[in-house]
Amino acid sequence: MSGKFIVFEGIDGSGKGTIISEIRKFLVEKGIFENQILITAEPTNGFYGKKVRELLNTHVNPDVNAQQFLNLYVADREEHLGKEIIPALKKGKIILCDRYKYSTFVYQLIQGIELEKIIELHNGMAVPDLIFVLDLPVDVALQRIDSDSKRSVKEVFEKKEFLEKVRQEFLSLKEIFPEENIRIVDASKKIDEVTEEIVNILWKKIKEL
Repeated sequence: MSGKFIVFEGIDGSGKGTIISEIRKFLVEKGIFENQILITAEPTNGFYGKKVRELLNTHVNPDVNAQQFLNLYVADREEHLGKEIIPALKKGKIILCDRYKYSTFVYQLIQGIELEKIIELHNGMAVPDLIFVLDLPVDVALQRIDSDSKRSVKEVFEKKEFLEKVRQEFLSLKEIFPEENIRIVDASKKIDEVTEEIVNILWKKIKEL
């Protein structure tokens, strides 16, 4: 079995973390050893990823820091690829990644960065085998965020009007990346229904040589 790079995207509150946990359970039940599954996320816990989180937890208008966000995300992604993702793929591991370049395109496009500039910065970076965009109404996402006791601080991007724009940009990713394997999934359904839809697609991809 060859390595597979699977990415999960969507607005905050769409359930990416929960789904990834369910997918991991499914893979283990299918007989894949846990050490052959890499669960990872962006921004990472590396130097640049920590800088991103610091910026996200400020109350400064995100538009002011658009270029800084872009530079930090790209630097973090390059480090993530070099230290974790590429080595794991070479070992034949299945990578389940919470956010990747697609979030950067969505957020930085909204912040006014030109598409061509973002594309140029990502030239040569690994393309995932599958990208799942978990889609749901913003009101539902915000309800989930508000009821999440683990969230002590709302990040600067978690505002309704902004998230409405973010949702629409996520839905337009298939137009930006027509050659990439992007699947839109209705994440407002019950968790077991969402998981079943995803695993049916994912397992076929994993079994490919």
